Amino acid sequence: MSRLWCIFLILIFSKSLHSQNQIFSYTNIVTDSLSDFVNTRQYMVKDSHSLSKLAILPVSLITAGIIVESLPPNTIFSKERIQEHVQDQMNGYRTSADNYLQFVPMASMFGFNLAGMKGRSDLKNEFILAAKSELLMTAIVTSMKYVIHDTRPDGSSDNSMPSGHTAQAFVSATLLDMEYRETSPWISICGYLCASATGFLRVANNRHWASDVLVGAGIGIASVRVVYATHRYRWSKKPGIVLIPTIYQNGGGVAFAMRF
Repeated sequence: MSRLWCIFLILIFSKSLHSQNQIFSYTNIVTDSLSDFVNTRQYMVKDSHSLSKLAILPVSLITAGIIVESLPPNTIFSKERIQEHVQDQMNGYRTSADNYLQFVPMASMFGFNLAGMKGRSDLKNEFILAAKSELLMTAIVTSMKYVIHDTRPDGSSDNSMPSGHTAQAFVSATLLDMEYRETSPWISICGYLCASATGFLRVANNRHWASDVLVGAGIGIASVRVVYATHRYRWSKKPGIVLIPTIYQNGGGVAFAMRF
């Protein structure tokens, strides 16, 4: 009889332990799920803050351009007054340097990489990032020119807003900045100086208003930052094949996996 009681107690104790283990398992699952949720929310907030910081400069430039464009012609910061002031200072000077200066930062980026100066990305990714940035910027600029129909200061055409040269220059400068800002801040500074000079020369050559240049600069910077924020760097992975021996219940085989 005592043996039966002992067996009965052992069974109850075992069942109790099993139930406690299940409770601990469920508790761990809930705790892990809550932890993952909190971490995910933290990452989402962090990414949101990062995107907000990235948007400050281009949004500020575009907003400034819209304000300058909207001001009445007789106000001090209107596009007409700014254009008049610049033309008076330049005294009719014209140059074609802006046609080439807009590409200097991007050419420098590829040149540094080919020369062995390591940047943020390899050459394949640099090319893809540049191509995607160019496509995005061109789509935005072309669409706006087609819709807005703003007359150029020299009256030559009605596709002034925004400045395509300036947008291109700031795409080039931002690409250079994103790739080599960690190498030296002076590389980024020189790139943005080239872009700013391009924008100024568009006004000096009487081809664009100051508002066109500001909006174009914002579009150029935003295009590159959006592309970098969404790029996956899949082209940096080397292609490879993996063969894994596999044993099943009634035989075996080989699992095949390929990365490309």
